Amino acid sequence: MKRLIILIIISINCIFCSSQTKINNNKEVDILLKMPVDFNTQIPVKFTIQNKSSNTYIIDPYGFAGYSYWLFENKRLNSIGLQKGYYSRENPDCEYDIIIIRPKEKIEKIINLNYSEKQRYDFSKIGHYVWKVESKHDRENTMPSSCRQYITDLEKKGYKFLQDSISAEIDFVREQ
Repeated sequence: MKRLIILIIISINCIFCSSQTKINNNKEVDILLKMPVDFNTQIPVKFTIQNKSSNTYIIDPYGFAGYSYWLFENKRLNSIGLQKGYYSRENPDCEYDIIIIRPKEKIEKIINLNYSEKQRYDFSKIGHYVWKVESKHDRENTMPSSCRQYITDLEKKGYKFLQDSISAEIDFVREQ
């Protein structure tokens, strides 16, 4: 009887836990996201980044580029225009922006899964959204060479630039 009660309590706890889904393909570094993401909050989406290796990795939060699009209730969303402006970085910005994750470290950070996405969308309707993302993170995708020298200096210290790709369908929910 005691085991049954413990099993029921554990089952109930697991039901109310939000699951973390791995969205990247690298075997040494996991990028995890709790899904579904709540659109109702004004808090930016944070990803859990976990380094399972003995290497120190460099991640450019604006270094993912590729292809993405949005669905609302399983129908593709049309863009309502292009974003205006861009983010320019100088060397001091690089020291602040670039993520350094040490061996066996687990951190939460904001990253842009597809920096090349320039479209704007209307997310005002209540319902289920899905962001489909296919992107890569490598030295070629890092924002227009703005942090190359800083990254090269870190690599000289033995840090590794993360070679990775994202292949994900990320669920977002907007409730009342």
